[in-house]
Amino acid sequence: MPDRKEDSPTQPKEKPRFPFSEEDWANTPATVQQFLLHLVSSHITLEKRIEELEKRLNKNSSNSSKPPSSDNPFEERPKKQKKNKSKKKKRRKGFRQKMLEPTEVNNIVPEACICGNSHFDNTNPYYTHQVIELPEIKMEVTHFILHKGECPCCGKINKAVVPNEHRTGFGPRLSAMIAQMAGNMGDSRTIIQDYCSSVLGFHISLGAIQKVIDRASEAIKPHYESIGKEARDASVNYIDETSHRLKEKLQWLWVM
Repeated sequence: MPDRKEDSPTQPKEKPRFPFSEEDWANTPATVQQFLLHLVSSHITLEKRIEELEKRLNKNSSNSSKPPSSDNPFEERPKKQKKNKSKKKKRRKGFRQKMLEPTEVNNIVPEACICGNSHFDNTNPYYTHQVIELPEIKMEVTHFILHKGECPCCGKINKAVVPNEHRTGFGPRLSAMIAQMAGNMGDSRTIIQDYCSSVLGFHISLGAIQKVIDRASEAIKPHYESIGKEARDASVNYIDETSHRLKEKLQWLWVM
């Protein structure tokens, strides 16, 4: 694109005020007068240009149509001052943990009365205290012991093979968890490796983690392509940008 041409200075409509008298101005040669008027006009044009550029610099995604990716990531935005409202705030409904189907029930009866009695004939439940806990994690490990044997008819050695559904070495539930951590949660391969070691109690290489993710990606590829086709064929679509970090650098991804 060609460079933007600066507005050429024009002669001011009114003669500017100079720090000398009218007599001095009248005695000034015409060429000098024209040069002074040109300098004043250039000064006015540059001031307007600077004002315009300063307005552009002060624009960001919060006060203009510019996207967030154009904002300076190191500049702190001024916090908006909250307006004092005389109206009373609506009380939010409190959250209470939903009661789940219990796997174990313990009935607790009063231990003793302040009078010293420790025997109660009739008791009724009045409150249920719920405790949620993870079950003890113990990995299901299956060994497929392959046998070989000599054919009694021809004498050839025949070897058993691992069933196709178990050749990867990792079951569907474990594979789904690894894919979930890498995809939806955005965890790195190293974090997944540490999690498998510290929480699940087994070691897995980074290469094996990548192979699990690749197989999961291939499995959901038809659904991914179907969603993409439906989005592209839609009469109306919306786009937005989302930020993420790649190798400690801020990146922006446009999503439709």
